Amino acid sequence: MDSETKTELSSLNDEFEQSTLRQMLLRFRRLKEHRFLVAQLVKVNIKRTYKRSFIGWSWLIIAPIFSVIAWVVLHGAGIMNPGDTEIPYPAYVLLSTSIFSFFLGSYQASSNALMEGARLMVTVRFPHEVLVAERIVVHLINFIIPFLINIIVLLFYGVSFSWISILFPLTLLPLLALGLSLGVFVALLRVVAVDLARIMDRLLQFTMFITPVIYAPKVTMPILAQIVDYNPLTYLLGFSRQLLISGEFYEPIAYTFCIVLSLFLFLIGFGIFTKFERKLIERMINV
Repeated sequence: MDSETKTELSSLNDEFEQSTLRQMLLRFRRLKEHRFLVAQLVKVNIKRTYKRSFIGWSWLIIAPIFSVIAWVVLHGAGIMNPGDTEIPYPAYVLLSTSIFSFFLGSYQASSNALMEGARLMVTVRFPHEVLVAERIVVHLINFIIPFLINIIVLLFYGVSFSWISILFPLTLLPLLALGLSLGVFVALLRVVAVDLARIMDRLLQFTMFITPVIYAPKVTMPILAQIVDYNPLTYLLGFSRQLLISGEFYEPIAYTFCIVLSLFLFLIGFGIFTKFERKLIERMINV
C-alpha cells in the first residue's frame, strides 16, 4: 500500500471520529470545492452514453412512451382494471411511471456509483462522494427531459395546473433521499456481497407493482390493498402526483411521516457508508 493511499485511509479515520452531521457538512463542502470535477464527469458520462446511439437523446422520450403503450394496451384489452385514476389512463401511467423512475433511478445511480468508479477510486485521490454526485446529476438530467413530455401529455388531456403545482419539484426530494439511502447501502454490498445487491435490485424493481403506479390508490383486492397502505412509496409518489394534477395534498399526515422516515433512512445510510468506507477502499485495493 503506497503512502498516498495510507494518507487517504488516515484521513477517513479522522472523519469517522466526527459526528454524522459534521461529516455530512464536511462532504457537502468538499463537493462544492470539487464541483468542476463533478461537471467534467457528468459531461464524460453523457457523451459516453449517447456517443454510439443513432437517435441519441431521443431514447429518453421513446423508452417511457413504449412502456406506457404496453400498459394502455393491457387496459384497453380488459386484462387489467386500474380503477378510478381521475385523469385519462395514458396520462396517469406516464406521470406515475416517471415519478417512480425518479425514485428507482436515484437508487440505481447511487448504488452503482462506487463499483463503476472503483478503478478511479484506487488510483486517484479525490472525495468519493463526487462519484455519487455525478451519477445523481446525470440522473436528474435524464429525468427532466422526458418529464417535459409528461407536461405536454397532461395539457393535451385537459389537465389544468394550479399555482401550487410549482411545488412539485420539492415533493421529489423525499423520493431522492429514500433512493439515496438505499443506494449507498447497496453500493457497499456490491463490493462485499454481490448476490445480496442483486436481490435488492430485483426487490426495488418489484415495488412498482405494489405501489399505485399502473393502478389507482384505491385497490379492491384485500391483500394488495393492505400492502399498498403500508408502502411508503404509496404516499411519497401519490402526494407528488396529486399535487401536480389537482393541486391537492394526498394523505398529508402519512406523507409527513414518510418524509421523516426517508430523512431518517438517509442519515442511517450515510452513517453506514462513512463507517465502512475505509474498509471498502482496502478491499478494492486488495482485489
